[in-house]
Amino acid sequence: MLNATMPFVAQSGWTMHSLMQGAKSLGYPSVAHGMFPGGESGLIDAHLAYQRDVFVQAVQEKKAELDLLPMNERVKVLTLLRLDMNKPYIHKWPEALAIMGRPSNVAMSLKHLGDIADDIWYYAGDRSPDMNWYTKRASLAAVYSAADVFMTQDLSPNYTETERFLTSRLDQAAWIGSSTRQLGTMLTFGAKSLVSVLANRGGRF
Repeated sequence: MLNATMPFVAQSGWTMHSLMQGAKSLGYPSVAHGMFPGGESGLIDAHLAYQRDVFVQAVQEKKAELDLLPMNERVKVLTLLRLDMNKPYIHKWPEALAIMGRPSNVAMSLKHLGDIADDIWYYAGDRSPDMNWYTKRASLAAVYSAADVFMTQDLSPNYTETERFLTSRLDQAAWIGSSTRQLGTMLTFGAKSLVSVLANRGGRF
């Protein structure tokens, strides 16, 4: 059902119409959209969960290449890989961000953002059990959410400006050497950045 619906998302956005068209394309009655609890938000939730599986498969295919890179470069490559997965729907992605910014959906949005940041660090090779684990993921989540929004407005060929923006933000993050005393500051920064981004996008649609 998700695979059948996504082509309609590229045309009609993250809407009940897309869900109903996806159901009809499979020969199901239009009421079959009810298999996505929450309607549009349920569709986004299922899409992000599916993207997580696709991301893991893509990482496995790039493992040999990633193993040759230093940690910070691996983080960048994996973050770009995850952002690239939005390209087929990038012109409709602001609508998804708006839906994710609704108060009832923020918890779902934060969970997926946390999963994305954790996956990137994990597959980059970070297994640190110390307090920096939280700092790195909170700061990467803030960087990712900013790049995610930037990409929706990027008109450069092959989104080269998004890559430049991401590189600059990652350089500023200074992952290595963060002290545990910075943890509270970084977590607060990450949470406020995400909520601000989602709220701003939500107010435009």
